[in-house]
Amino acid sequence: MTHLNSDRILVKPARHKADVVLPEEGTVAAYLIDALGQGSSVDQIVAETGWTKSMVIVNLYKVAKKSGVGIRRRNEVMHLLVPKGAENVYPRKQAARSINDSRNHVGKPLTAPFRMH
Repeated sequence: MTHLNSDRILVKPARHKADVVLPEEGTVAAYLIDALGQGSSVDQIVAETGWTKSMVIVNLYKVAKKSGVGIRRRNEVMHLLVPKGAENVYPRKQAARSINDSRNHVGKPLTAPFRMH
């Protein structure tokens, strides 16, 4: 039997939906939340931001903890988790538009609003 250590919850979401505070649009934190909402691998975020893997992971953890959302990793893809009853907090109206636009362009990567070295 093969155990996939990568398939697990990395950060648990807040207990209550009132504890979810999504970051302001256009910020690095909002980009990372949107990347999780679309399901992104660390390697994809590395390629889009120019960050190191460790920098991506640290920032994902910080943003998730501060926002009250969780992270689940399944088959090396990170996914956004929200508390029960908070399904209406994400995707945001503006984020939903950009997510739907990117889904119409299969294979199109997320667009990072910045590049850090």
